[in-house]
Amino acid sequence: MSPIKEDSHVPETVRQLILDALRSRRFNSVREIVRTLEVSGVKQTVTLRVIKDLAREGEVVLNPPSAPDDAVMAPVTSLKHYLGSTLSIDLWLTLLLLALGITTPFLIPNLFPLVTVRWVFAGIFLVFIPGFAFVRSLYPFDRFIDYWERLALSIGLSIALDVLVAFALNFSPWGITPLPTSVGLSFVTITAIMIATYRRVRVLVKPKGSE
Repeated sequence: MSPIKEDSHVPETVRQLILDALRSRRFNSVREIVRTLEVSGVKQTVTLRVIKDLAREGEVVLNPPSAPDDAVMAPVTSLKHYLGSTLSIDLWLTLLLLALGITTPFLIPNLFPLVTVRWVFAGIFLVFIPGFAFVRSLYPFDRFIDYWERLALSIGLSIALDVLVAFALNFSPWGITPLPTSVGLSFVTITAIMIATYRRVRVLVKPKGSE
């Protein structure tokens, strides 16, 4: 591996080297990657920054370290692997908040201060969860949208979806009541999560023999 010049294209070059090496199973840990690229003249800080970007974008998975200063890296190999990795934690949290938003209004009595718990989870359910799942289905990874944009879109789309579901229920036999509204928003949210999961796994899981 020839020395890499320090210029504005280094991170992209390092990125490609890391991805190629992972696909060929040449590296098993962050430590190995850092040491190998240091020999080629790439600073440790540059390598670590690129690895963090790859993990944030969903290109690699950073598994729990096998030693205090090490962390094993591996591409996603299956749907089961993805669902058990840190890449899916945001979707699991979305499902958890969805369940809490649906159940707390029916399980917690309308007595102060317990009713504040209902307000909090119902508020999150109505003004954030559906939109967040919908945005995830449109942008499964973070490379094209930052956190503030995702937050703003999640709130705006949640309100829009609330209105659309209420509008549809207004012409249904059930009307705009808590239970049908919860079911309708849950259907939209779960559908969006399934789409986001499918799009992520399709990109992350490499077919056998493609490496």
